[in-house]
Amino acid sequence: MIDNVVLYDERIANACYYGPEFVKELLGIRDHENIYVPHIDYPFSQRKLEGYKQLAKYRSFYQQNPVRFIKDFFNIQLLDSQAWLMTEAWNKQNTLILASRAFGKSFWSVLFCMAKQMLSTYPWNCYIASGSAEQSATTFKKLEDIAHDRVESLMNSTGKIFANEVEPPNASGDGFSHNPSGFEYHLYNDSFCKSLTSNVSRNRGKRAACVIYDETSFLDVELIRVYAAFCAVDKDFKTGVNEDGTAFNNVTMHTMPPEVPNQLVYVSSASSTDTEFYRMYREYSKKMIMGDPNYFVADIDCELTMRPTVNGTRIKSALTREMINASLATSPEKTRREFFNLFSTDGGENAIIRRGAVTRNEQTYKPVLYNDTGERKIVICYDPARSRDNSVILVGEIYKDKDINGDIEYKGRLLNCINLIDIGKKRKSPMQTPDQVEYLKEVILDYNQGGDENYSNILGIYIDAGSGGGGVNIADYLMEDWVGKDGKKHKGLIDREYSAEYVKKFPGAVDKIHLMSPTKYKSEMYEAMIEMVNQNKITFTASYDNKGHLTFIDWDEKKLSEEKEKIAKKLKAKKLSIDEFEEKMNEELNKLENVQMKTEKLDWAEEAALAGIDALKEEIINMQRIRRESGKDSFELIPEKKNSLNDDRA
Repeated sequence: MIDNVVLYDERIANACYYGPEFVKELLGIRDHENIYVPHIDYPFSQRKLEGYKQLAKYRSFYQQNPVRFIKDFFNIQLLDSQAWLMTEAWNKQNTLILASRAFGKSFWSVLFCMAKQMLSTYPWNCYIASGSAEQSATTFKKLEDIAHDRVESLMNSTGKIFANEVEPPNASGDGFSHNPSGFEYHLYNDSFCKSLTSNVSRNRGKRAACVIYDETSFLDVELIRVYAAFCAVDKDFKTGVNEDGTAFNNVTMHTMPPEVPNQLVYVSSASSTDTEFYRMYREYSKKMIMGDPNYFVADIDCELTMRPTVNGTRIKSALTREMINASLATSPEKTRREFFNLFSTDGGENAIIRRGAVTRNEQTYKPVLYNDTGERKIVICYDPARSRDNSVILVGEIYKDKDINGDIEYKGRLLNCINLIDIGKKRKSPMQTPDQVEYLKEVILDYNQGGDENYSNILGIYIDAGSGGGGVNIADYLMEDWVGKDGKKHKGLIDREYSAEYVKKFPGAVDKIHLMSPTKYKSEMYEAMIEMVNQNKITFTASYDNKGHLTFIDWDEKKLSEEKEKIAKKLKAKKLSIDEFEEKMNEELNKLENVQMKTEKLDWAEEAALAGIDALKEEIINMQRIRRESGKDSFELIPEKKNSLNDDRA
């Protein structure tokens, strides 16, 4: 008995031709008068009844003790904080967990799902929802790894007990399906779990016992509400006909054992105060404090994560103070959110870019440190800040894509963001202005790989024309020819318009530099950036979690294209309507196994680049517009962030 919710095995209830007394003994319920026992027409053997009785006894015990179930069956010892969360969230209709990085949010979520599905007496269907297919697939992959005992940190785990309950589609498969519409598995008890993509329209109208939202802070409001409707049905609602032929009424429904409600589980780190997750965090906390049994909220910051205990005994933490300090030095705003659970205020009403616009345009990809294909068309931007510690080189790629009408359009993708003082620390050099220029030359050559001596792969090198370089025009250092580390001589670079008086002196210099006056162009550049981001023309790297690796979904595009053509050819012969054609097409594509998860390690330069782009995103969402009577607005950091953030990357 959990909060007056009776958990029982439907098969036993159907077998109970011995009457309410047997049910009373079986379920350990004192008052059996309100127990509904359906009539059956066939008996069970005494041996089978005894087996069902033992099954119900153990199931009832573990349904009330899920932490013990995870320990006994999966051989996984939860931390005390994780065990507390499991117990409190076990039968709550709405659960919200705000937790620090390295706490194990995804790990806890998949164990919750696995335990629920094995202990439920009815098909317990679960969806995993995230802002991207990669994120939800990564969470699903963690469940799959636990089921196959592939998690290195789980010593002697026995997740294969769960894997043995997964129904394989054929003799060769393991039952875990990976296809473009989502990862999926089905258990022998008719329960299933599936990862959802961010395509809301395609996923409307589904029904489930639970939806687990991963990184809810960064999900769109519509996505959260559409997926929440999956669990909108009250499971205590019953309809049908009594044995005497009369319809079910309130009295009859009262005699039915109450069900554990459908559940919504929101798991995330903190984001900003203008998100749906923050609104739910406030509202659900109030409801829990007022005693509403349908709500549970937990707020677990890094202080608890750094002091984990098992049965009251301190153990080694996966998170250290040094990790947090290193993160604070690189991206203080992000660290306060993701480790200390402090929601950011962002730019408020005058913010030029909303966090959701940036999140919408994030993709998981490794930073590109050189022109790996030899065909990328590159733009390099250099801000030689006076203080040197904020001197930044930003590298982007311009590429062609097709819009929804099939027309060609140009888009941008951020490839690298280099904080020169960090690079200097790695190289044991102070990175003063001459050193920075030498490093900039290396960057230019790296991204011109595959190009000719006139830097054909470099579309432009944009440099702040202010006095950032100690009062010296940075372009002066680039006009002369130089010998690179490859031992070859390379042509100098010049802005023929800005430095017209030097054209005769350096006739061989290539016109690739564009010196940009901050006072003249700053407003125009910000206005252009706002338009490009809001129109989804700029792609950012996904937020980096400092794990030292990235996990990708590896799509077999060639196989998918070939299969689509074959399926379309068969369906066209049937002369289906457009809706029927799309439905059948999706059904067939769901049977494909052309998706694999791939993990790639990062080196220090790639990690630094991801951290730099994350810092860049923090800066642009904390910039605000200052209205001017002249009509040419200025753009500045919001007042409360001026002492904690810079705007060089922005």
